Amino acid sequence: QAELYNHLEAQAQAVAPESLTIQEIHSHHFEIFAGNQLIAYITYDNSEFITQRWVVMVRGEEQFRHSTIARCLRYVEWHHKDGSLPTPLPAPIEYPEVPTVTEISFHDQELIVDGELVASIEYDHDNYQDLYWRVIINKEEIYRDTTPARCHSYVKQAYQQGMLPVQKPFEEPSATGNEIMVQIADECEKHGLELLEDGIYRGDEKLGQAGQDNGNWWFTRTDDATQQRIFCNSASDAVWFVSRAELPEGADFLNEYLQYHPLEQMPPVELKHLLDSAELTTA
Repeated sequence: QAELYNHLEAQAQAVAPESLTIQEIHSHHFEIFAGNQLIAYITYDNSEFITQRWVVMVRGEEQFRHSTIARCLRYVEWHHKDGSLPTPLPAPIEYPEVPTVTEISFHDQELIVDGELVASIEYDHDNYQDLYWRVIINKEEIYRDTTPARCHSYVKQAYQQGMLPVQKPFEEPSATGNEIMVQIADECEKHGLELLEDGIYRGDEKLGQAGQDNGNWWFTRTDDATQQRIFCNSASDAVWFVSRAELPEGADFLNEYLQYHPLEQMPPVELKHLLDSAELTTA
């Protein structure tokens, strides 16, 4: 392996000592750089019945193949020197650094630039003509190849040349149905209530329901003939309103509410809502 790497370096220095460098990803995959620009990559083809197994690729497209890696390297050198290696866009003044590969697991990698995700590489168990590895951006597949290294090099080149779709910033997912139910169940337990599939119960008596839609908490009470959803600030509020034999008013409302909602534990939004409420003004 050391002899092979030294041979590749010697070839590169002999043809273009001023510019090209070779980065060995592993023994069957090499990236060729001119300065900080990834101009091509040389990879090995494991397919059956193939005699010319070394392949020159640019952005996922095969450009040349031969039985020796040295001839592939010379192809890259010659065509880089005469400007005939394919580049989809005019060269920028300065190419950005290539993304860094971070391995999450054997079947899942990420390419990162300045701490931000630009693409994910994942393994697909379904057989697509042995193209098991795929590039995912914004939950959509944009490219597929036989090895993760090929996918990595594809993303690096596409990123440098401005041809890669922009990954949307990560957004914290909203609470799932199970998480919502867990919060409601925890609050029910505090009040000695039971959460069943169709609502909140005290013994055999159904008191009402509570839930969350689009980040907004709500509750209904069985003693309300309209069964209209009433919005509130939290799961704690929703269960508390459902648990009351009847909704108190004025000072009674405030005193009872603060027994279960100490001021020092209230989030700012809930505290502001209370301070602005008619009940506090009446009290």
